[in-house]
Amino acid sequence: MTSFRPTEYFRPQCIEEAVKSLIDFGETARAIAGGTDLMVEKPPFVNCLVDLTNLNLGYVDKEGDGIKIGALTKISGLEESPVLQQGPYSAIAAAARSIGSPGIRNMATLGGNLCNGVPSADMPPVLIALDGKARIFGSQGTRTVPLGDFFKDARKTALKHDEILLDIFIPAPPAHTGADFQKIGRTAVDLALVNVGVRVTCDGEGHCEESVIVLGAVAPTPMRAVKAEEVLKGKKITEALIEKAAISASAEVLPIDDVRASAEYRRELVVHLTKNALKNANEMALRKGGEKK
Repeated sequence: MTSFRPTEYFRPQCIEEAVKSLIDFGETARAIAGGTDLMVEKPPFVNCLVDLTNLNLGYVDKEGDGIKIGALTKISGLEESPVLQQGPYSAIAAAARSIGSPGIRNMATLGGNLCNGVPSADMPPVLIALDGKARIFGSQGTRTVPLGDFFKDARKTALKHDEILLDIFIPAPPAHTGADFQKIGRTAVDLALVNVGVRVTCDGEGHCEESVIVLGAVAPTPMRAVKAEEVLKGKKITEALIEKAAISASAEVLPIDDVRASAEYRRELVVHLTKNALKNANEMALRKGGEKK
């Protein structure tokens, strides 16, 4: 059995050097920062580690009408950031808080959680719900990809081998917007059996102008429950309507049976978590949670 024993290690001082190392070593190179996934998986074909920790990509900053989150921001940094404590952005901190143990959150990075493309990852649903966009740098320059298009299949993303995720931009939500994140795992520190990211925007009278419901761990990639979103559109959100939308969301998913949970149980969780997330997001929206300053 081939073991995981990389023989090359680079710690570039700038993003251009990092990309060059990925190009020079091709498919045998892997970028590493926190390493909480790579050092568990230990793929035997990896011969070169490109350590990104010297790059200046750890930040949560206000930018224009939105916020920018660097790919090397620790999960604990998201959990504790003052920028992410109020309004719809607080759903990002909630998702971060749900990931693993404090030790894992102090090592793991936002970029790792996204770029590994794991279906049960906790950050993608809420960042997609908040209309996040990924800024990517590679040998052909910089490009931007909506996070909804970033995930292609289980463990496959839009990143090319010679590209590195720089940051995620989240635009300021409209007035009367709320967001929420919900998750259930087998234990408090386990992977999600199901997770849900939700955004709701209402008019001044509480009618739903727009909703985004993103479900994780029920498909190879995070998926929008578009039929459930249509249930809410243009209507005043009530408990009965939330129940109807949650049931609709459950009907849209085709989860798998595995050692962690049955498909039937995951569908039940979709109903439960979607109901909670919509209720919380709607309450925030009615408090003008996302109103632009």
